[in-house]
Amino acid sequence: MRRLRRPMSIKSNLLLFFFVFFCIPFLAFCLVWYAKSAETIEESGIYYNEQLIGRANAQLDDYFAAIKADTMAIPGHPLVQEFIKLDPANAYDMYRLKARLSNELVPNLRNDMYAFSIVSAKGAYFGDFLTHPWASGPYDMPLLDESFRILGITEKDGVAVLTVYRKIVDNVTYEPAGAVVMGLSLQPMMKIADIKPYGKTGTIAITDEDGQILYHTDRGKWGTFLPADWTSEMSGDGGRLVRDGPEGRKMMVYQSSKLTRFRVLSEMSMHELLGGLPRLQLQTLLVGALILVLAFLVFYRMFREVKKLLVENHTARMREKELELKHREALLSAQQSRINPHFLYNALEIINSYAVLARVKPISRMTVHLSNLFRYSVSNPSQVVTLREELDHIWSYIRIQEQRFEELKFEVDVDESMLDGVYLFRLTVQPLVENAFRHAYEKHGLTPGKILISGVAEESLFSLYVRDEGRGMAPELADKYNEAFETVTEGKMLRPGFSPFRAIGLWNVHTRLRLAFGAPYGIKIASSGERGTVFQMKLPYLKGVVNDVQSADCG
Repeated sequence: MRRLRRPMSIKSNLLLFFFVFFCIPFLAFCLVWYAKSAETIEESGIYYNEQLIGRANAQLDDYFAAIKADTMAIPGHPLVQEFIKLDPANAYDMYRLKARLSNELVPNLRNDMYAFSIVSAKGAYFGDFLTHPWASGPYDMPLLDESFRILGITEKDGVAVLTVYRKIVDNVTYEPAGAVVMGLSLQPMMKIADIKPYGKTGTIAITDEDGQILYHTDRGKWGTFLPADWTSEMSGDGGRLVRDGPEGRKMMVYQSSKLTRFRVLSEMSMHELLGGLPRLQLQTLLVGALILVLAFLVFYRMFREVKKLLVENHTARMREKELELKHREALLSAQQSRINPHFLYNALEIINSYAVLARVKPISRMTVHLSNLFRYSVSNPSQVVTLREELDHIWSYIRIQEQRFEELKFEVDVDESMLDGVYLFRLTVQPLVENAFRHAYEKHGLTPGKILISGVAEESLFSLYVRDEGRGMAPELADKYNEAFETVTEGKMLRPGFSPFRAIGLWNVHTRLRLAFGAPYGIKIASSGERGTVFQMKLPYLKGVVNDVQSADCG
């Protein structure tokens, strides 16, 4: 249970997101697309066949309606009425009547009439005998209830003809008295049914109500019967059937005619109907799988980048906490070290007292400056102070240096009104002044001469300049320093021990200002050459500064 309750990792969540919102929807889309496209194609094929057989059915109805109309007058013809009333035993009158029928009635029949016969209820027979399912001979023809009926295909001299039945009613008694049986040529019906079915293997068939095939695209099936299970499922005016066979899955669409009782059927192969849709589906799935693989690779690469960023963020946070711990340790050590300086302060005070009693003013002044310098130096280096406090400290430092170098000239040219309005950290200016002593003069064997500190109040910052008249650095080295001051990011500055050059003092001053106050604050080498070097220190004004520095202690 604990494992189930454990929160999922980021990797597991991202993978779950990929499968839920990419893979599953894509597969569902493919399945729905295939089902809908197959359904659309199937419905289109069915609609085409329904229109096809509907048109054929209508033409057959028109054709047989014309036959019905053309043969309507035959049962009431005077010669036909005389024939059904005549006794077959009266041979002479029967012979004479048949001759008249042959000469007067038969020539006026339809052109497509292949055979014609009349059967009376009394047993008389005239014309060409037609075989049909109900009769074994001309005297075995039953009288049907319908006045007009299509009996089906029968044989006449080895030729298949369409047998049509017409009931004869006695015009005196109005009782059924005989029948007219006609054999019509199949050519008109074949022309109507000779329509192009759907697909190469599609077929068109016409059957009667008993399922006997009157016409089929395959001539060998004429006169045969549909399977019994097919016929049993056909009902109503139309419908469709789907069957599996040796040649594959097939669909049959059918329509029935109320006039002829024929069924027109169109059979089509589902394989031909769908065509290359299964192959297209497979290709779509393959392409989709390839897209998913590529998407997964891109997604996995993004995941690695996100993971890398998370690791870097975690590392940065750990480093920040480590720096915070080190800062606290440094503050603790600084506070602990404040216990020891009291002994030194007391010792300096005793030396100053003896110097005053001995009236040795240089020693007294040296002791006072050294005490002030030491007291300022051991204070919290992260404390924000005014420019006035920092320059007072520099004066103490210079007074001590004047005891060593008699030719030293130190000047400060800063507007008095700006001394309390500009803020910086403790011991920020001193490294630049020390740099002038060490690198501008002593490194080149020169006696320290003039050092000038000046200030210029600009709109967004205060520029403090530290100028010497010693020897400067090479131009390419100055450019290297300035490039580092401008381009190194705050992230790199936070790395422990990072410094782009050997001048660690200069870099520490720039880093402290930039990390605390942001860009564009920091230092810059304004100029450097044979006549000396000028350092520019960009400092913030009082407004909005103290609140941005967590370690500020201006009280």
